Amino acid sequence: MPQKLEARGGNGGNQWDDGAEHEGVSKIYIREGRDGIESIKFDYVKNGEPKDGPIHGGSGQSFTESFDLNHTIDEHIVSIKCYYDEGVIQGLVIKTNIRTSALMGYNLGTKFKLGVKGKKIIGFHGSSDKNLNSLGAYFTTLSPDNLDV
Repeated sequence: MPQKLEARGGNGGNQWDDGAEHEGVSKIYIREGRDGIESIKFDYVKNGEPKDGPIHGGSGQSFTESFDLNHTIDEHIVSIKCYYDEGVIQGLVIKTNIRTSALMGYNLGTKFKLGVKGKKIIGFHGSSDKNLNSLGAYFTTLSPDNLDV
């Protein structure tokens, strides 16, 4: 049974929920704007295959970064460090069982971490409008052969 970690960050925007019916995440797209993260999109793994997820947030002409995970070798997200300021998620650092991403966005404002020891992130939820306002996650227990990572 997946565990839901409540969304943190700002209070504005419309609620969204990608659910927890995935085995993991295969790619994350972040669109950065001058006010912080404009939008985020997660591609998930379902039945061993990558599946496109919806875009959450606004659309603009801003720079988009992506972070690929190699689900074929069971690379999975163990935590995400988030920064938020003035009700908008400003930046993210993604930590997998293999590596840590560079900062995507800005390291401005309050810092919080989405993570549960011994578990992996399999889905996300949050709120957004013209920017990403908050971010939460779904976790599941690692299989026994991944616990030593």
